[in-house]
This record gives sequence, structure tokens and C-alpha cells, in this order.
Amino acid sequence: MNRREVLKNTSLFLGYSLSAGALSELFIACQKEAQLNWKPVFLSNNQANLIAEITETILPKTETPGAKELGVPQFIDKMLKDMLSEEDQKAFVEDLEKFDKSCEEAYKKPFIECTQAEREAFLLKADKEGGKLPPSAWGITLVAKPAPISFFRRLKSLTLLGYYTSEKVGKEILSYDPIPGEFIACMPLDKVGNAWNE
Repeated sequence: MNRREVLKNTSLFLGYSLSAGALSELFIACQKEAQLNWKPVFLSNNQANLIAEITETILPKTETPGAKELGVPQFIDKMLKDMLSEEDQKAFVEDLEKFDKSCEEAYKKPFIECTQAEREAFLLKADKEGGKLPPSAWGITLVAKPAPISFFRRLKSLTLLGYYTSEKVGKEILSYDPIPGEFIACMPLDKVGNAWNE
């Protein structure tokens, strides 16, 4: 069974390679409940729609697939449900609401109703204000008492994780060798090519 079938059989959640291309660029602003072509397992429809638009602004569709096309919002939804404690889930949802309110204060409208230029400007500002992640190695923070990680920095990290670990990106964009060949200890950089996903 391939990854796509697994995802379909688990309520369209994991989003590594699931196509979510049917989501429109913008949902009708007057709708009270967002319309999605997938059912969130943790977030509400409106929250999931907001996450979808944020992730697509971070990683829009170009020559390569965008975040929504690869199902990154579904991945984030599932990660929030399965990997966070109840306390962290509550904090994430509160931070998501604060994020949208701060966008309303800046542009007099929620993030979903903003133009692409406004979205990009707002996310660039959030990225700049978010500071840097503390140094880490293999997922272990190397600082005794790191500063709290901003909401946007956490969301951006989840977005990149979902995108770069997706099957499509791993097999079609990054170099992929399911059965690695010989070990070459020293190779000229110009012969390396794409980054390796494994």
C-alpha cells in the first residue's frame, strides 16, 4: 500500500503527499464557516482554513507544488492532534487566534481576506519578530533555558517539516535513492546536484 492510499484510509489527514489542490486561493469572505475538501481531525474548519492559507503563503505553488497541494495543512492538523499535550494544543489554538487578530489590527481584516502582498508582508514581519530558534542537534536543544519559541516560528517549522518530508518532494524534487549505492568519501561539490532527502 503506498502512502497516498494510507492517507486516504486515515480520513485524509497526514498530508505528506495528499493532493489538496481543490482548495481555492481565497474563500468567500462572508462565509461563517470555511469550506474545506478535507475534514480536520483537531482544528475547526475556520482554523484549518487559516492554517492552509498561512502555509500556502509560506510555500506557494511555483514550478514546484505548494503547501496545500501536498497536504501540509492536513499534516499540521494531525500533528497537533497526535503530538501535543492538551495544554500545548490549547496554547497553539489561542496563539492562532491571536495571530489572526493581530492581522486584523494591522490590515482591518482577517488573514484569509488579505491580498497576497498583505499576507506576505504580515508573515515577513512575524518572521522577523519571531527571532531565531535556539541551537540544537538532532532535535535536542543545546541551551539550558531557551527563550520561548514564537507561534509563527513553530508553525513555519511544522510547515517546512510537512513539505520536505512529503513523498512527492522526497522523490521528485530532492535526490532520492531508495537503495543507496557506493560510499564516496570525497566528491566535488559541483557533482553533488540536489540535496539528498535521506
